[in-house]
Amino acid sequence: MGIDRILLQFMRVYSEQGSLVLLLNTTTPEQEYFTEQLRAEGVTHLPRTVTSDVQSAERYNVYTEGGVLFVTSRILVVDFLTDRVPAHLISGILVYRAHTIIESCQEAFILRLFRQKNKTGFIKAFTDKATSFSSGFCQVERVMRNLFVKKLYLWPRFQASVNTALDRHKPEVVELNVSLTPAMRAIQSSILDIMSACLKELKRYNPSLEAEDLSLENTLGNAFEKTIRHYLDPLWHQLGSKTKALVQDLKVLKVLLLYLTQYDCVTFLNLLESLRSSQKNFGSNSGWLFLDSSTSMFMNTRGRVYRFPESKKKVKLGAEAEKPKPSSEVKRQLVLEKSPKWEALTEVLQEIEKENKSSEHEPGQSDIQ
Repeated sequence: MGIDRILLQFMRVYSEQGSLVLLLNTTTPEQEYFTEQLRAEGVTHLPRTVTSDVQSAERYNVYTEGGVLFVTSRILVVDFLTDRVPAHLISGILVYRAHTIIESCQEAFILRLFRQKNKTGFIKAFTDKATSFSSGFCQVERVMRNLFVKKLYLWPRFQASVNTALDRHKPEVVELNVSLTPAMRAIQSSILDIMSACLKELKRYNPSLEAEDLSLENTLGNAFEKTIRHYLDPLWHQLGSKTKALVQDLKVLKVLLLYLTQYDCVTFLNLLESLRSSQKNFGSNSGWLFLDSSTSMFMNTRGRVYRFPESKKKVKLGAEAEKPKPSSEVKRQLVLEKSPKWEALTEVLQEIEKENKSSEHEPGQSDIQ
């Protein structure tokens, strides 16, 4: 919903000498972006950044000048503990990415120090990661306690005012279906076969688990880890090493299935090779590396990157007969199969570029250099 625009509105309001507002949990590129946006809107008292480059004796003067300040967490902790920052003059604190504020982080400690020294200043926190609050027990209450805030405002897409604003600017959606290459389809099939074999082994070692919840279809969903945790967490200390290895293998295979479409062929091959070498060295594999599907997966993955040229057989007798060359002397030919989604994206970008060029030279429009 454009959380950066919402935060910009608050920054624009407090960008004046009469108020001192601290903005926490932002990166350097974000600070530069916010500053440029405020400069474009004509704000005169632009935010300033307090880093280690500013001397400790100068920081008090920077704080008393007011406005919005980007301060690193480490410096702000030191300034609060040494009373270098005038806590009674702080109008409030804005917190970006509120879902990342945990009890052990420096931002939570800063907010605690601020609330101890200033009882009237406001604390406003912003986040657009609603899914981060769905894991764990009482995650929303825990984050609100770390932020020292009492009110929670939810703005889902089906909220009346939000829905009305979105209906006024409905996007034009064009759906493109990108099919996998034959090699990628074969790798996907091999990974699914390995996952099915791991599930059968898991059910064999734990007959009390519900068979419906441990189906291959549920394994591919996002709720699979929660389902496994629901069944096995109370008994995790009683489970054998085989069951724990199977659960870990299912997580690894699910990640491989995702990375098949996310990574390029070379990166995916390096991932598989490193995974196989690490599991062989430490013996953490439950046995799926020795399946036929695993061999097929590695062969197809290598086939996307390189292949060996077919040697022409020559029949010679006696001393003229040639000995076959060892595999190390045979040169590999690079294939480097392209990802289908990048080809589709390239076509879309080229189409947009052509449309932009044609719109620039339409009749009746003057070219402005």
